[in-house]
Amino acid sequence: MLGRTLLAVAFVTAACGTDIQNFSGDANPGGTSQGGSGDGLPCDVQTVLSDHCTSCHGSPPNGAPMSLVSYADLAAASPYGGTIAQRAYVRMSSATSPMPPGSGITVPAAQIASFKAWLDAGMPTGSCGGGATGPDPLNAAPTCTSGSFWTFGNEGSSLMHPGDACIACHRQSGGEAPSYTIAGTVYPTGHEPAECNGTGAAQIVITDNNGQTITLTPNTAGNFHSSAAVAFPIRAKVVVNGVERVMAGAQASGDCNSCHTQNGTSMAPGRVTIP
Repeated sequence: MLGRTLLAVAFVTAACGTDIQNFSGDANPGGTSQGGSGDGLPCDVQTVLSDHCTSCHGSPPNGAPMSLVSYADLAAASPYGGTIAQRAYVRMSSATSPMPPGSGITVPAAQIASFKAWLDAGMPTGSCGGGATGPDPLNAAPTCTSGSFWTFGNEGSSLMHPGDACIACHRQSGGEAPSYTIAGTVYPTGHEPAECNGTGAAQIVITDNNGQTITLTPNTAGNFHSSAAVAFPIRAKVVVNGVERVMAGAQASGDCNSCHTQNGTSMAPGRVTIP
């Protein structure tokens, strides 16, 4: 039984979405901060912040003095001089007073280098999916875009039960159904009902903890799945015509639809959604 931020992907059942609003935001320099939407930020910069900062520096902040979720947040003046982005780099690269807090530098060197390269380039704006050619589909009203539903109950098919938690159901099948390590459904908009058929016009790219990359193509119901062995935690993104919706943070489960429900659970903002 197959079901449907990759990211589709909030791949954790308990901590599912580190905001696959990430599957996320459009370029909007000077726009307001909205959760982890990453308005105006390139994907690599947004990923650094989502992985290490926005649990406290979200919008609104949680015990922190400012938000770090949009281009406007980072371009603002720091009370220590320069921009907030420059101050963020100083803190994440400090061995004596690091952010996030720790006994030494807590952000991986490659991510610090990526953030520094963005600063050195003059902080260019960017887009990380979601609204590259229009409004972010995660903000659309609930609807079944396809206008068609799965109506054949538990009849075995790769098209069955789009939007439902695939792996959870397959574990209960007593061995009759195939076993998956990754499964979900991708939709055109963010709040589509269960059993509604999704879209096959996307690719789901999974990168596991060993750097192995798996690219999955959804079927006509939007369902995608893999039985390949993967090293968790994994990262995911939805790609359509070169535009990406990237899931923030690594995930410890491949049962995407367990969090990416119609309204979203465990911090997922809704369905696994195209950019």
